Amino acid sequence: IDGEAKGKLASEYNFMLMMHTSFTGKDHLHVSLDQGNHDDLVMDSAMDMVMSSVTVSSLYYQFPVGNFQVTAGPLLDQDDVISATTSIYSDAFRLAAMPYGLQGNKTGAGAAVSWVNDNGLNASFSAIAKKTATMGNMTTNGADNASTGMFTRENANDTITASIGYDSDKYGGGLIYTDDDTDTSLGGGVYFRPDGFPTISISYDKKDVTASGSPDTSEFMVGFDYEVGPGTASAAYLSADDGTNTLGKYEVYYNYPVNDGVAVQGGVFVEEVSGADDKTGIVVETFFSF
Repeated sequence: IDGEAKGKLASEYNFMLMMHTSFTGKDHLHVSLDQGNHDDLVMDSAMDMVMSSVTVSSLYYQFPVGNFQVTAGPLLDQDDVISATTSIYSDAFRLAAMPYGLQGNKTGAGAAVSWVNDNGLNASFSAIAKKTATMGNMTTNGADNASTGMFTRENANDTITASIGYDSDKYGGGLIYTDDDTDTSLGGGVYFRPDGFPTISISYDKKDVTASGSPDTSEFMVGFDYEVGPGTASAAYLSADDGTNTLGKYEVYYNYPVNDGVAVQGGVFVEEVSGADDKTGIVVETFFSF
């Protein structure tokens, strides 16, 4: 990586054990155990994982009620139940679409409901009270704190998400709205699957800061995936506006499946830095799944 870590070589890892079971064939119990130090080289946000010990990071139960799917649990991620598909970009390297609408790091106790129509229309709604978190000497009230409770004035860590979308074999898109007590966001995206060409995903996400007085921010992203040989080549461009500067990020990578359980992925990324040289990095990863 060029910049502060110019010419340095680093190694990171993460371990994830995901367990799925069903009691009726229509319901779904999900548990995820995570551990690792994956927080810098790859995936700016979606794959950040700094845990010194094995941690239960996800725990929820899903079941159908008529034409609706109901989800509830003590560890539900904000993006676990969002029916709208705003991007089909692989999101497996550094860049990911919809950073405000798909805030995977907002985790806590909550419930959600989703609906999908046979004609492709879909909608979802979720409410999550974040778990207790400690940052330095400050501890925030959470859903697992009986003295504050869930969705109360004392627990100012609630996140509400609503989405609506449409999906077909060749194209689709949707809108996502979030409100987490301090900020709101509204974003959307569309995707296309043209025959014989790369898949195309285009998204725009904007966050309005309502509490701290910080400037509003937004991100625009376009991504492409194309099957090349046995694997998939991907490329994306992201423009991030933090209210002061608009900076670009680029990435190109290739995922090669060695066999059903092993894949090797390598790529290059470039990130513009305000008032400094661009940051450039080369990353090679190996994935094991079983």
